[in-house]
Amino acid sequence: MVYTSKDKVRVVIVSGTLRIEGEMHVLAGSRLTDALNSKAKDFLVVTNASVFSLESGDLLYEPSYVAVNRDAISAVFQIG
Repeated sequence: MVYTSKDKVRVVIVSGTLRIEGEMHVLAGSRLTDALNSKAKDFLVVTNASVFSLESGDLLYEPSYVAVNRDAISAVFQIG
């Protein structure tokens, strides 16, 4: 198995009625936009996630892993 070095990037993703905060893993030395523009995968992985309601701001879930469909994303912000 080949290991590819990756960097953790703290992000906020807006998707539908949800705000997802967590870490995306991008290829070492690449930008967040490179991962977003890659057509190799339909889903982006977010780890150490917190999922909030956009409407109320309430914390809904705290999963260790979330797969987010690229086509369902309205906005992505890099934080930290």
